[in-house]
Amino acid sequence: MRSFERRQILGGDVFILFHQLPLAAMFLAVLALSLATCWLLIVLVRFAIPRLGYRLDQPLPIRDSIINTCGALFALIVAFSAVGIWNDAVSARTAVQREADAVETALALAVVLPEETRATLTKELQDYLRGVVTVDWPAMAKSKPANDPAFDPSEKHLLGAIDLVSRLNITAAYSPLLNQLLEIRHARLARLTASVAGVSWAQWCAMWLISTTTLLSIIICNSHAFRMQIVAAHLYVLVASAAYFVILAHDRPFIGRISIQPTAFEGLIKR
Repeated sequence: MRSFERRQILGGDVFILFHQLPLAAMFLAVLALSLATCWLLIVLVRFAIPRLGYRLDQPLPIRDSIINTCGALFALIVAFSAVGIWNDAVSARTAVQREADAVETALALAVVLPEETRATLTKELQDYLRGVVTVDWPAMAKSKPANDPAFDPSEKHLLGAIDLVSRLNITAAYSPLLNQLLEIRHARLARLTASVAGVSWAQWCAMWLISTTTLLSIIICNSHAFRMQIVAAHLYVLVASAAYFVILAHDRPFIGRISIQPTAFEGLIKR
């Protein structure tokens, strides 16, 4: 069991490193893997056909409709995954903005507190913001789960602020402040949940299986014309690589070159 968990963690780390590649390097890596798979299938098909009793220049009794069917299934699962990625990105950006707005509002409402309490609360929130920027964001870039100990320092400062205000005599002036602190916590949990959202391993496996089956069908159906086989297979590889590249580049909201940045929190720290 432990060896399986180690392999799973190692596979996740490799996957994260793949996400963190520059966009050009990511596309070239996807294209290289796709081309390697393409040529492996071409070699296997051209090796197997004579041994199955067919000539290489003889059209095989396989209908072209299987290509259309597999291609439609691949397009469907890519579209399904893209919708999920879009929703995850919107949820992540909304959570980040809600959290930053709640912190800003809490700092503004802190003026109703006694001077000493206001200074303590302001320090807790500033320490929380620094923890979010310097600790939370790098941890999210490594796809750490929400219960990872890396998030404990910033959580400690936020809970300290909530505890400080909740121990005051709740009046009409203090209640909105406590509500904003609770809103920070809710938005924080939504942010951490969104940080591990993305295309699941089941979706990746399904996409790879369907796209590989489609490529194999193209290679088999054009096996009697080698040049057409090469052209058709490489055109499909280019299209499939572009689809994989777009999904990889947007898969995780907080990982990669076009990920969400803590700009809103950094602005609050500088104030």
